[in-house]
Amino acid sequence: MKHVKKPKACDNIWEIRDAIDEIDLEIVHLFAHRQKYVKEIVKFKSGNEGIIANERKEHVLKQRKEWAIESGCDPEMIEDVFRLLIKKNIQIQFDIYNNKGN
Repeated sequence: MKHVKKPKACDNIWEIRDAIDEIDLEIVHLFAHRQKYVKEIVKFKSGNEGIIANERKEHVLKQRKEWAIESGCDPEMIEDVFRLLIKKNIQIQFDIYNNKGN
């Protein structure tokens, strides 16, 4: 990530928007990196219950909300983001699992 000013040091809206764009790009790269692991974990799971892993899902949501609070971020927003992320990752894993014999 290129050097960006701290939020309070920005002199205009364009500096703030540039910083947000840089952060968003980093987030996208991190999601892509995370998704590589999501795809690989399928080989260690078995069937629907293994892919859905409700106990793990609830643990992740609770922990991410705690991390959000510790970081000064809106925990409900983080929960929403991770709920969607988990939902999409489960779909990806089902696609991989159902097509592994092909």
